[in-house]
Amino acid sequence: MLHLIHPALSRAAALEPRRLRHDALVAAAVAVALALAVNGTVSATLATAAENAAAQPQAQQFAAASVAVPPTVRDDFTVDVRPPLVYPVGAGAPIGSSFGLRPSTCAGCPSVHKGVDWTPGYGAPVVAMADGVVSLIGNPGSALGTHLEISHVIDGRSVTSVYAHLVAGSIPWALGDRVRVGDLVGNVGTTGVTVGAHLHFELRVDGVTIDPVPWLRANGAQ
Repeated sequence: MLHLIHPALSRAAALEPRRLRHDALVAAAVAVALALAVNGTVSATLATAAENAAAQPQAQQFAAASVAVPPTVRDDFTVDVRPPLVYPVGAGAPIGSSFGLRPSTCAGCPSVHKGVDWTPGYGAPVVAMADGVVSLIGNPGSALGTHLEISHVIDGRSVTSVYAHLVAGSIPWALGDRVRVGDLVGNVGTTGVTVGAHLHFELRVDGVTIDPVPWLRANGAQ
C-alpha cells in the first residue's frame, strides 16, 4: 500500500520500517485532512450556489385562463305583417241581411238597411277592418246596442266603420284608442234592436253611407 502513497516510501520501507510507518501515518492523516478540506469547500460552494439560485427571482409562469364567453343574447322579436284591410268577421261569414231596402223584420227594425248583417254565430270575434282610432262607443240600450265606431284614413279619404249589436262589455277599447287592422274590437251579440245574434256593420266614406261588401272586395280586403 505504501507504493500507492509515494514510490519513495516503498523503497525506504526496507531500510527504516518504524520511521517509515510513522511517516506513512502522518502522510495519510494529511491526505485525509486535505480531502475533508476540499470536500468542505465544494460543499460550501454548492450550498452558496443553491442559496444564490434560491434568491434569484423566478420567471413568472402564466397559465392561460379559460374565460367562458357568454353567447350573444338577442332580444326576442316578431314580424307582425298585416294586410291593409280585412273583413270584420272573415270573408266567408254568412250574410243575414244585405245593404239597402228590405222588408221590416221586427218592430223598430228599419226598412232601409244602412249596413250589412253578418251571422257567424253568437260570441264570434269581431276585428277592426283597418288601422284607425276609436271615435265612438255606444251603450247596450241604444238601437245598435253595444257598438263602436272607428275612424280611418284610407287612400287619403275619411272612412268610418261601425260594429253593432256586440256582447255587452266585450269592447276592450276606450274612446280615442288607436287600433290596428285585425285587432279584436268585441264579440257578436244580441244587444240593441235585433232578432238574433249578428254583427251589423256600416261603412261611411267621406260621410256617405255605402254598401260595405263591394267596397271591401274592391279594396282587396282579406
